Amino acid sequence: MIDLLFSDPIPVVQHHYQRQLHDVFASGGGSATQAHWSRPVEGFPGALGKARMLANAVHNLRRQRAERRPVLQAWPSLGLLETRLWSSPNGPRYVMLHDPAPLRRQYGHSERSRRWAAAAPAEHRPTVLVSNDHAFAIARQALPHHRIESVLHPMLSTRRHVDKTARPSILVAGQYKPARNVELLAALGPRLRARGWETTIVGRGWPEIEGWTVENRFVAEHELEHLLGRSWVHLLTYRQYFQSGVSLRAVEMGTSTVGEDTDFLRGLFGAGHPGLVATDGDAAAYERAIEAVIDGEGPSLETVQSDYFTRCTDSWRVVR
Repeated sequence: MIDLLFSDPIPVVQHHYQRQLHDVFASGGGSATQAHWSRPVEGFPGALGKARMLANAVHNLRRQRAERRPVLQAWPSLGLLETRLWSSPNGPRYVMLHDPAPLRRQYGHSERSRRWAAAAPAEHRPTVLVSNDHAFAIARQALPHHRIESVLHPMLSTRRHVDKTARPSILVAGQYKPARNVELLAALGPRLRARGWETTIVGRGWPEIEGWTVENRFVAEHELEHLLGRSWVHLLTYRQYFQSGVSLRAVEMGTSTVGEDTDFLRGLFGAGHPGLVATDGDAAAYERAIEAVIDGEGPSLETVQSDYFTRCTDSWRVVR
C-alpha cells in the first residue's frame, strides 16, 4: 500500500478513525499520516466561529493542492462541494463520503451544490470513497462522472478485553438523531427489562424512553469504549444509516451488534450473524436476535474481526 496523507477537519470526533486508518495501512505495508497543515472546522460557536471554520476549510483546500503525495479528505467539511474543490495537478486526491445523503441538513448538500459538484472537469477530478453498496448507489446517482470506489470503514487490528456486566446488558450508544427508531425502542425496552436484562441509552439529545435508563450527556472516547466492552449487546436502531463506527468499535471491544439487516452490518458480521433483523422486524424479532447473540450463536468475534480487517485492508488498495 501507499504512504497516504490525510486531512481530518474534525479531529476530536475522528481520533479513533485516525487510529483505525493507521492500522489498516500499516497492515498493508503503507502508512496513513495526518497532514500537519490540517485545521479543524468544527466546534467554534457563533458568527465569528463560523467565519473561522470557513477560513480553515479554505486553508485546507489550498494546502492540499500543493502536496505531491496522494491526499485523502477524511471528512468533507464543505459537503459535496469538495468532490470538485478537492483536486490538484500534483497527485491523486480522495474524498471520503461517510454520508452521501445526510440524515440531517448539512452545508454543501443542496441540489445546487450537487449539480455544481457533478459538473467537475474531468482533469484532476478527485476519487470519491464510500463504505458500502447502498452508499455507492446514492453517490453514483449524485456524481455520475466521478470515479467512485467502495472501501470498508477501517478497524483496529487488535481487541481490548473488559469484563462484562454480571447480567446481560443492552446498550444504545451515540447521540440522538431523528433517524433513530424511538418507537421500536419504546416497544422493545419493557420486553427486555421483563427478562431481567439491563437496558441503557447513553448520548446527547435523547428523550426519556419507557423501559430504558437514558443518560442524556456527552460520552468521552475512553468511556464509550468501556461501556461497549461491558455490554453484552450493542443495539443499533436507525431507520436509515450508511455505516456505524460505534458498531465497529463494539467489535474491537468484544461486543456484537444487533440491528437491521443492512449492507453495512452484513458486511461486518457476515450473512450468518444472528443479530441481523429483517427490515420489517418488530420488537419481538429484535428480542429474539438479542437473545441469540447473548447465547453466543454465530461466529466468534475473533473470527469476525480477523476476517473484516483482512477484507478492509484489501479494499483500501484502490487508494494508490
